[in-house]
Amino acid sequence: METKNNPKINWLFFVAIVAGITARLLVATRGHNFDVDSWRIVADVVERGGNVYAETGRYNYGPVWFQVLHVLDWLAGHNPAVFRYIVAGFLSLVDVGIFYILWRKYGRLAAGLFFFNPISIIITGYHSQFDNLAILLGLLAAWLVGDEFDRPLDRRKLLGLSVLGLSLATKHLLFAFPFWLAVKQRGLWQKAGIILLPIGLFLLSFAPYWPGGRAGIINHVFLYQSATNGYFYNLFVPLCLQFMFSSQAIWFFLLAVFAFVWRRKNTFESLLLYTAVLVTASPAVVNQYLAIPVPFVATHFNVFTLLYTAFGTLHLLVDVNGLHMTGLSRTVFIDIAICLLCLGLVWVTWRRNIMDLIEWCVVEIKGQFGGMK
Repeated sequence: METKNNPKINWLFFVAIVAGITARLLVATRGHNFDVDSWRIVADVVERGGNVYAETGRYNYGPVWFQVLHVLDWLAGHNPAVFRYIVAGFLSLVDVGIFYILWRKYGRLAAGLFFFNPISIIITGYHSQFDNLAILLGLLAAWLVGDEFDRPLDRRKLLGLSVLGLSLATKHLLFAFPFWLAVKQRGLWQKAGIILLPIGLFLLSFAPYWPGGRAGIINHVFLYQSATNGYFYNLFVPLCLQFMFSSQAIWFFLLAVFAFVWRRKNTFESLLLYTAVLVTASPAVVNQYLAIPVPFVATHFNVFTLLYTAFGTLHLLVDVNGLHMTGLSRTVFIDIAICLLCLGLVWVTWRRNIMDLIEWCVVEIKGQFGGMK
């Protein structure tokens, strides 16, 4: 790629990194929310040698993130104010990692659309949620796994699946992605390995904490449910189906179906599409989830993804759980954003069919009017 040999491109890359990190740290000066308070509690538990899953219900993820928080708290000298900026700074560096991968894989424009997306900036700087860390590990896993699914699992693929397991042990956003990879892979035993290895590593990550934290792991990780708002479910699922299937069942169904719809896509593309389906059809969408599909938005720029960014940003600016610039506790902006993300997925998946249909309709209409003369 040109980033290696062109000094102007290298300089641009450096300037972009400095500007993007600065924007995130400036947002952090606005304050913080409930999540950052939770990170403080978790870091204190780890510092005194406690079991996070036994001592607090404010942690719903795998053990990787609380170990990261422990290190960041040590770097901050256990100072809460410094800790908040250290966490935002670390997550900004995670965004840099995603920025670099997108730059190398999709080019400068896509990378810039991700790194300077206001949704990413606000979630990293203010919310300090770590979905981006799970996604970065997922992208690294996709790079290692590669696209040669007609071959058996080799060392590189096994390493990639292990990194995917690490992503799940960080935050289990990609819980269904092993199935997406298995759909692509040839061979029954190879498919089973692709599913079982990352899921197995995820489950094993809880083993050291199971004796004292069993109830917390079960209730706060595996059985945890956020506020069920079901935007996609209420907007697009017919009432007759709502009587028969829950929003969670529809979510699982769509995650399974689109694994087959996009089975011929390469691994990177599949991961980005997965994040969009994950959020679009989720039974619960809260502020930080808006950042999950931003790499998809950046690499599939169209009118719908542009408007998704606009309305998602508006929500984060004015919502009481965002930058609270108006103090509103509920806006319609997030509803509109999810609707636009759904339309963006439809456009990306069936754009050619839609354009063919529009062209056919135009021809038919012209023919009808021509016949009236």
